[in-house]
Amino acid sequence: MSQLLIEIDSPEDEALLLSLVSRLNGRILEKKENPHPSLKAVLEELAKSGIAEKYGNDPSAWQREIRKDRPLPGREE
Repeated sequence: MSQLLIEIDSPEDEALLLSLVSRLNGRILEKKENPHPSLKAVLEELAKSGIAEKYGNDPSAWQREIRKDRPLPGREE
């Protein structure tokens, strides 16, 4: 006997998998909803935020703005 932990992104794929499980005499032991957003969702939200256009290819500019309260060690302005 094997137990598998499977993560599925779409409800359509989940329905297909569940139909296959019953056809193969399998059982669903536990079903959990993931409380964490997927990486895809996080990256899409980040893209929508416009942060890439604002800072371009300069992550240190973003970090300087985020850390306005104190200078970075060794990088006093």
